[in-house]
Amino acid sequence: MKEKLSVRKVYKNAFAYVVGHLSAFFFLTFFYFMGSLLPMWLGASSFFVVSTFYIYLFFYFAAGCYYKQQILWDKQIFMVAGLRFLTAIVLFLIALLVTTLVINCVIHFVKLSFNGALSGTVESFLGSSVWRIGRYIFIFLLFNALFLVPSFAFVSEITGKNRSLLMTFARTKGNILRIATVTALAVVLLVVVMSLLTYINIFLAALFRAFILVFISILYFKMYDFFYCYPNKKVKEKTLKMNIKNSKEDKIFVENNEEIESNVIEG
Repeated sequence: MKEKLSVRKVYKNAFAYVVGHLSAFFFLTFFYFMGSLLPMWLGASSFFVVSTFYIYLFFYFAAGCYYKQQILWDKQIFMVAGLRFLTAIVLFLIALLVTTLVINCVIHFVKLSFNGALSGTVESFLGSSVWRIGRYIFIFLLFNALFLVPSFAFVSEITGKNRSLLMTFARTKGNILRIATVTALAVVLLVVVMSLLTYINIFLAALFRAFILVFISILYFKMYDFFYCYPNKKVKEKTLKMNIKNSKEDKIFVENNEEIESNVIEG
């Protein structure tokens, strides 16, 4: 039976990575924090384009840093990985658009078919907090299933693993809710911190947002590691066996030398 993603282990491994790589973590935090200020300097009109490009640039750089790959100036990898990242965004937006149209069509059909009391009930439900919360949860699950999962192909372009978008769904099969749980816990933390700090100092809030978003990126990479068995377990096992074999051979060699030296001394 295929092992399921453990939310606890993902967080545990992410915390362990941060503790063991504090300098890299703080550098990435500063990198993201400075990028978050760009729209303020360039103007609101360029907010979406600048933010999207910088988010990709950050994740590309963070992935290269996390996986210790010398990719920063590799134009081909930058372009192809960017294409996969963009494909994941487009896939999510198309799915969001289609589902929104379908739901609106169903609502419109219900209103036309059932005038009177039922139509009023539908209007009341659409204005309720239950509908709003349900809509946000649906969009969040859609984001995890049709952006977060396909974007693993972007990381694969960097690590050299299987780059197929379809393979991302095959590898994460049965784990969407677990992936969403990992993401949800971090998002809740982000919302709480931002709600508290925004009223104190906007730059302090932006700094803490950068901290949390960098940590979310580490969670993302840890989930990728789980689904793609990175680093390769077979390679690690083979290396371990080779080390044991070499250790035994070295021991035998030392013992033979000691025996020869002993014979020479006795002779």
